[in-house]
Amino acid sequence: MPLFRYTAVAERGKKEEGTIDADSLHAAKLKLVRLQIPVIQIVPLTDKQRRVVLSKQEVLNLTREMGRLLEAGLPLFETLSALEEKYRKQKAHQLFIDLCDQVRSGVPFSTSLSRHPESFDLLYVAMVANAEQTGTLSRALQELVALISKQLQVQKQLTAALLYPALLSGFCLFVFCALLFFVVPSLQGLFEGRTLHPFTQLVFGASKLACAAKPYLLVFIIGCVGGGIGLRFSKKGKAKVSSWILGFPFLKPLFAKVAFVRFCRSTATLLEGGVPAVEAFAQARKTLRHPLLEEVIASAEGRMLQGEPIHAAFHNHPLIPPLIPRMLAIASEGGSLSFMLHQIAQIYEEELERTLSQFATMAQPILLLVLGLIVGFVLLSVMLPLTDVSSFATN
Repeated sequence: MPLFRYTAVAERGKKEEGTIDADSLHAAKLKLVRLQIPVIQIVPLTDKQRRVVLSKQEVLNLTREMGRLLEAGLPLFETLSALEEKYRKQKAHQLFIDLCDQVRSGVPFSTSLSRHPESFDLLYVAMVANAEQTGTLSRALQELVALISKQLQVQKQLTAALLYPALLSGFCLFVFCALLFFVVPSLQGLFEGRTLHPFTQLVFGASKLACAAKPYLLVFIIGCVGGGIGLRFSKKGKAKVSSWILGFPFLKPLFAKVAFVRFCRSTATLLEGGVPAVEAFAQARKTLRHPLLEEVIASAEGRMLQGEPIHAAFHNHPLIPPLIPRMLAIASEGGSLSFMLHQIAQIYEEELERTLSQFATMAQPILLLVLGLIVGFVLLSVMLPLTDVSSFATN
């Protein structure tokens, strides 16, 4: 059924926008008249305008609510209709209108979700599609809730560990620039014509050089900001930045662990849903967002298709810890692969948490020490000439 976006006059003369479904434009107008909504403008929505981009947290909340309603015994269409009513005048409302329209038209729920790839990734759609075939949609949604919750937890830990050092580094840079461009130049007249200590000469010389290069620094900063914005909206640029970030000594193993934990969780959830191992690897590989590990998983898929054991492709790789192929070898000999992948994810989640905690604990005093050294060096360079009483007496 077509969707229409309307602009209406709300209370106190304010404008409000909304969406409504109807068989035609005329039917949509009549529907709004019956609802006593004074419409200013109404236009049909295109497929592109129907798409809604939700955050991971929003997807988690919607998935949890859909799972609970289905678990309570509501049919799928009734579940979507109930959520459509709940989220009216919110961002997710348009999404549920589209899902209701598609399901009512006989389109599979997984196909309806695939129309919104910005919100529901391939793993999400694949799990829903498999659950539709086996009749376990509510269980699949509960598993997706657990999976997304774990992903968000790891993401929050990573952000919390890196955010504070980044803010403190920014503050250090701000203080350094303030000293270099404002504080030191204001003190230079006090020591004009005097013999200065080498420390003082160094600081004043650096300040003069920085002040003289202000236009070039401004152009450089504008270029960096413009380049960053351009890379933000460029797929090739994102790939280059990702490969550059992944090359850092500390960040390289850290992001590899984050990606592998995400892969293990996703693969284990797919296997528990009845997806074959090779297909589960292929679906979960798309959630990695790590080029080097994607090559390793793709190689593992190829070897599995040739009849080789699962652990063969994970041996002797610098980003894969030796424990992982051993545990996969045990699983391939008769253990449960999904259970083993959950154990691997749990082990490296705990290790990741310890690493991030240690990093945050060490980064704080180091950055504070750097900040203290910068301020102390500048203060020392200013105070040293003031201690030379003879230089003031001769003037």
